[in-house]
Amino acid sequence: MAKPTTLSLDQPIDALTIGDLQVMITEIVRKVVREEISKDYYINENGIKVLYEEEDIAPEYLAQLNRDYEDIESGDMELIAGEMVLKELKELGLNV
Repeated sequence: MAKPTTLSLDQPIDALTIGDLQVMITEIVRKVVREEISKDYYINENGIKVLYEEEDIAPEYLAQLNRDYEDIESGDMELIAGEMVLKELKELGLNV
């Protein structure tokens, strides 16, 4: 394994060798992979947190989701489009 490359922020880029660049890129990739592996979730393209494992969901939260789903199915709860909620919040004078 190559030793970590320590460079100064004011060091000219032309002072780097191919070996220095290779070590730096390897270090960066390893850091990113470690960070991604250590997470139990990821953020999807819509900015929503998605859990990798269903077991990571708190039982109370899952129970509440199930109750909400049952209320929607039975007609006791109504879904509202996000655009409508934003419109109503703006009409109330909130800056959203």
